[in-house]
Amino acid sequence: FVEPEQISEAAIVISGEDFKHITKVLRLGKDDQIEVCDGRGTDYQVALNSPGDQSISGRITSQYPSRGENPELVITLFQGLPKGTKMEVIIQKGVELGVYAVVPFSSQRAISQIKDKQDKKIERWQRIAYEAAKQSKRGIIPVIKSLQTLTDILKQVADYDLLILAYEDENKLTLKAALAAYEEKCDISKAAKIGVIIGPEGGFDPQEVAACQAAGVVSVTLGARILRTETAGMVVLSQLNFWK
Repeated sequence: FVEPEQISEAAIVISGEDFKHITKVLRLGKDDQIEVCDGRGTDYQVALNSPGDQSISGRITSQYPSRGENPELVITLFQGLPKGTKMEVIIQKGVELGVYAVVPFSSQRAISQIKDKQDKKIERWQRIAYEAAKQSKRGIIPVIKSLQTLTDILKQVADYDLLILAYEDENKLTLKAALAAYEEKCDISKAAKIGVIIGPEGGFDPQEVAACQAAGVVSVTLGARILRTETAGMVVLSQLNFWK
């Protein structure tokens, strides 16, 4: 990944940690080919020049839309704060499965909380998203947003074509049925902007669920089995990828 200012009409300049990785670890040099992404959905095939002291440039031989993006599906994962390092796994796998943003949130039954070190945790999580985006050849680097509350999320309902809540006590509406209902009322030729809300280990308080439903959030069942918080989001994301 490079910043737009590193790209000119015919060349790309790479510096910093990526420069060290290319020249010292991979030991690449003149005429070797690499793939570069601008972080905005465009990939470039680049033939490297000889390295300098602090940077290496390359000639752009072709450019094309990033194959790691699905322009028909824009997903935000709202993830209830889990215990320990589970959030790191959730972010890594969520990026691999195509999320555009991950929003950690606190709720009544959340066991874990972010307090004094929120900025450091967000910074670490963003780094994990960056590494996962590189590994999976995403066309963008998904954003890890600052901690929100469930109340904050409900103020954003109108920003989404569909906002889904995975709820263990929902026993009627399936994700498949919710998507079918969406297809009936919306223009499916346009990109679908979808939010997915996953609760923490303790689940949701019934009053929280009622508030979500009153605000227009669609609660769905993921089946008869109770899934862990780190599993539920991945199930929804996988099914959305299959759907569109």
